[in-house]
Amino acid sequence: MSESARARIEIVDDVDPHARPIALQSGTKILIGREADCDLCIDHPAVSRHHAAISVADESASIEDLGSRHGTRVNGRVLAAQQIAELREGDVIHIGPRALRVRLSGSDADAEIKIDGTATMAPMSARSRGVPLEVVNESRPEAAPIALRPGLRLEIGRLSDCDIFVDDPAVSRKHAIIEVTDMGVTVKDCRSRHGTRVNGQFVRNERPLELGEGDVLQVGPRILRIRAATTRVRAEAGTESPTAVRTIAVGAQGGAEHALRVLIDVVRSIPSDGTTEAAGRMVLEKLLSVTKLERALLVRFDPMRADADIIAGAGPEDRPISRTVLASAADPLRVAHLSQSTMNIQAAASIAGTGVREVLCARVVVEGDDQLYLYLDSAGARAPVDAAMAEFVGAAARICGLVIESFARRRLEALRLDVERARLVQRRLLSDESGSLEGYSWHLESLPGLMLAGDFAGIARRPDGSVLAWVGDVSGKGAAAAMLMASAQSWMFAAATRVEALGVTVQALSQFLYEKSEPSEFATMFVMVLDPNGLVTICDAGHGIAFLAEGANVTIIKAEGGLPVGAMTNGKYETSSITLARGSRIVVATDGAFEQRSAGGEMFGLERLGTTLANSGGTKDDVAHVFDGLRAHAGESFDDDVTVLSIVRR
Repeated sequence: MSESARARIEIVDDVDPHARPIALQSGTKILIGREADCDLCIDHPAVSRHHAAISVADESASIEDLGSRHGTRVNGRVLAAQQIAELREGDVIHIGPRALRVRLSGSDADAEIKIDGTATMAPMSARSRGVPLEVVNESRPEAAPIALRPGLRLEIGRLSDCDIFVDDPAVSRKHAIIEVTDMGVTVKDCRSRHGTRVNGQFVRNERPLELGEGDVLQVGPRILRIRAATTRVRAEAGTESPTAVRTIAVGAQGGAEHALRVLIDVVRSIPSDGTTEAAGRMVLEKLLSVTKLERALLVRFDPMRADADIIAGAGPEDRPISRTVLASAADPLRVAHLSQSTMNIQAAASIAGTGVREVLCARVVVEGDDQLYLYLDSAGARAPVDAAMAEFVGAAARICGLVIESFARRRLEALRLDVERARLVQRRLLSDESGSLEGYSWHLESLPGLMLAGDFAGIARRPDGSVLAWVGDVSGKGAAAAMLMASAQSWMFAAATRVEALGVTVQALSQFLYEKSEPSEFATMFVMVLDPNGLVTICDAGHGIAFLAEGANVTIIKAEGGLPVGAMTNGKYETSSITLARGSRIVVATDGAFEQRSAGGEMFGLERLGTTLANSGGTKDDVAHVFDGLRAHAGESFDDDVTVLSIVRR
């Protein structure tokens, strides 16, 4: 290893391009496995609890297999248990479904940041550098967001002097720290007893992890979300009585028809691919030109908070808004009006001293969001606002709501149509739900999750009278996963038209997917050839979720195989054989069953799957019992696709 690379390597996750590289310097070591105490946790049944370890010395880096069940591969070569292999630039490590690439740190701009003299961290990406962020306490919506500015250090824990105090026994006294520098935002677990999670994954002890927009941080029961910083305005509570604020029923006067037509023309000019903020600003600017007021805001107001988020604005944003007026506008059929002509506005303590002379406020009705308001005011001299103009503002609030909903519905409808089309293709590519072939019967069911994913399964007769059966799960979600699923499914049906060794079939599919897909795209598979005499040949390509059910005795099938298909070029796949007695069943599920979580975050797991099958009496019962168990555990909707195939020898 060269001097420039000495003690400076990075482990890059090729499967998840958004994952932060793990940077190591001389004298450091990372543990890889399924257990929570691992530095790199891969929660998959094909990964052992403590699978492998990577170490960096002064002039070299190496990886050691720690006796893993499914093996560790470096550039396609399987390491023996406890074997140590030297790592070089560009080496690819395969552990279960994960592909890790070794990269030497480059220029000074890519140099790691030293942490506590040992562990190092890769440089911050654009996810958090230069992007104004704030942390929102989703467990306490009344708490104001905390702006994440450089130099800020937030301690989270059970001690009363912590910046974010969480009084819960699952939280340590000093649990975690969020730090903000010019380079970005990080969180560090302070060796807490129950751990800190980011997006469901544990943060390694005292190793800072970069945070970006959309990340969800969990400390005990507390949920904190990182989001783009929003402009806010103070919502002042004064001593004025709510009865002092006049409210005007929308539609009572029938005035401001011309102004309303002007506003409708503006709405028609809003581009269909625009944003809520841009559309809101166009409406607000036209509102100001018609009403001759000085400021118009579209705000999200939570009565539990001391401020309101500005969604869009026109005019000055520095003066506060009145909580009393906002509260008076809660009825979407009425407009709140505070005026110099109806009361001494100086008595309104909430906005006293700001010089405001007229205030109009109307609630914006949007399905699923009851905290949006249109708020207009003016400090300059003008004729008092009349009822017709107040009605115009009420109508404008309704139009704003329709515009916002139309954007949301347009996006949701486009997404829904894409998902439904893809799911229809997936359903058409699956084998029949039930059937019989060459002495075997089966029952198959696949239910979609909340996101479009890539489960696939099939069963087909081969020319020699044997039966080819498979269950697979493509990495990732969305359209790319659905397309890869369709490719793999079609390829397997074509493979059933020829007779060849099962390992050859799986290897050829893997090479096909490797050549036709991106490095992060692969699939785990459990593939079988079932002969009429009961001999079953099995290849487990990183799947690991299959059971042999012999009456009430249910055991996990541990078979030879290899890495997920498409993960590497020229991969070799071994096979195992079992003899299936008449009446015995093989049940295969995708990881959507294994990983389905309860409301408390507990996975369904292999043990529950096995217990569920022990109480079953046949293929249809197998499938029904698994789905019933999942619904009892996780509810009616699933986070991921779930596919279950049960085959019995008659």
